[in-house]
Amino acid sequence: MTRWLFGFLCFITLSSAASSAWACGVSAPDGVWSCSLEEHETETRPRWVVGVAGGYSRTSLRFGDGLRAGQSRHALVAVGAYSLAPALRLRASAGVAFAGELRAPNGVHAFDPGPALAIGADYRVLSGKPFLLLSAVLSATTARTHLGTESARYSAFDLRLGAALGVQLFEMLSPYALVRVFGGPAFWRYAGSSRVGTDVYHYQVGAGLAWFIAERVDVSIEGVPLGERALSGAVAVVF
Repeated sequence: MTRWLFGFLCFITLSSAASSAWACGVSAPDGVWSCSLEEHETETRPRWVVGVAGGYSRTSLRFGDGLRAGQSRHALVAVGAYSLAPALRLRASAGVAFAGELRAPNGVHAFDPGPALAIGADYRVLSGKPFLLLSAVLSATTARTHLGTESARYSAFDLRLGAALGVQLFEMLSPYALVRVFGGPAFWRYAGSSRVGTDVYHYQVGAGLAWFIAERVDVSIEGVPLGERALSGAVAVVF
């Protein structure tokens, strides 16, 4: 499956004196709420998160008849989320996937930039030490690929379920381990034939770290070395 998480986002942290932390932000375009910090009472707790996230992913796709293609892509997206309840948040992201390629037997097919969209929800099962968060994300991306004079439309859809287990340190740092499973079709035209493919790997295993700054800013980074490999970062404002 395609992913629109790609590239390492270098981010600038907003600094000021850290005091009691309120909430937590988004670890990546398809990440989870990555902290265990307790909410204020319902009438005073922060409800919105707005930020930007970017990353890089690398995986392999299987299109049947023995056809496999390695894929790498980058993406940069804007992320927004709303807290329906202290333990439940809805989120959406929109941006662009760019600077990627499909490495097929007949050559390297370069991706044009294309839209990357996602909607999802996050639910906090446990708070405190440790914390446990569950997530579900539905995403879609489309772009054209090019190899010489050959051009084809590539589109992919993905449903991803995840869990993150972590702990809060010093009221501002939240390291966590993550597991995700996913699946969905990818549509492409290769050598004159329409193809339907899917990811060779249907899982991710990795870790992340969220840093909550001055009650209003979340900075996070996430690395996934197993399954569909990815590296991503995000910065968000909570209000």
